[in-house]
Amino acid sequence: MRLSNHVKKAALGAAAISLLAGCTGEQGAGGDVQRAAERPASWTDLPVRTGARDVVHTDGDDRSYKVRVTVKSLVRGSGEDMQGAGRVDEGLKGMVPHYLTFKVTNTGRKKIPDAYVVDSDFALNGTDWERGEQAYVSGGRPGGVDLPCADTAPKTLAPGDSYTTCVTYVLPKGVGVLSLTHIADGYLDEGGAVATWPVEGGLKAVSSGLKEPGDVVRVRWDAGEDGVLTGENVLELPARLASVRRGSAADLAGLDLDLNENERRGVPYYVSVTYTNPGPDDLYTDQADSVSLLTEGGRQIQGKTPFVADTKIPGCPSDWVTRVVSPGESVTECSIHMVTDDNDKPFAVGFAEADRPGLVTWRAPLR
Repeated sequence: MRLSNHVKKAALGAAAISLLAGCTGEQGAGGDVQRAAERPASWTDLPVRTGARDVVHTDGDDRSYKVRVTVKSLVRGSGEDMQGAGRVDEGLKGMVPHYLTFKVTNTGRKKIPDAYVVDSDFALNGTDWERGEQAYVSGGRPGGVDLPCADTAPKTLAPGDSYTTCVTYVLPKGVGVLSLTHIADGYLDEGGAVATWPVEGGLKAVSSGLKEPGDVVRVRWDAGEDGVLTGENVLELPARLASVRRGSAADLAGLDLDLNENERRGVPYYVSVTYTNPGPDDLYTDQADSVSLLTEGGRQIQGKTPFVADTKIPGCPSDWVTRVVSPGESVTECSIHMVTDDNDKPFAVGFAEADRPGLVTWRAPLR
């Protein structure tokens, strides 16, 4: 699934899905999550790095509020947790629920309206580089055992007040969890402030599936006109990661790259990928739009490219812009990726393929 730069936080983690089985509890007046007296052996406590982070919650009207989020636990459930449903969305069949329990404290001076949507700033990042889907569920597990997840968030949250709640995410069977992230500005892939809670073993699992920089991989790219993905013009382009270089904000002075405030304070990384035109027709160069810089925290930072061919950026040439590549020839394209979190390090490079979920990923050879 390719992620848009402009998806608002209401769609964070993909669309929420209603089921007729799953978590007990409903949105209420706040309070602690009620856990079942006994739990199935199939439930597993995941080793998430718990603790508090001071973050900013941005609501649907772009109003910002200071909050402290404390992750309490992350529990992997079982596919059986949803078997009691009379109706289950087709896209959730075979998925595994994950129950995230966290505490929210209003550390600002303003009352937070609709405090129950603070969880829309969260993302559960899988080891397949996809985000878990947030699922709103109700009912009970087969056998009468309650699930360890109850939505107890209040309607509003006054300054100094707190609540503890739980949110359910689903991942495909066999996919682990890389991290949890809270994105301050509510956009999936823009440069807002990010808080990260890693899951032990997640980075190792991701690393085992990475290609090496010199490996040539045939990536699927749709050459449809006007950026429309039709599936009828999909090319398999031999591609290899040429380099990943750390730049300086001074490199970008005077360029029209549409940077937001956080990105202007960030650090640019220049990602260069080489493609070969397999023919039989000429190839137009705009594959860089499919490239993301992947971080240890699970972020996918999409790139920005100059609009003119003579832009002079040290370590990131733009001579490929508007170039036409003849069959059999190769071209190296460079994209600029702004890292806005000093504690989150670039780790890999991903290419979002046409008509295919997931990413082709290379290990990032940082310079």
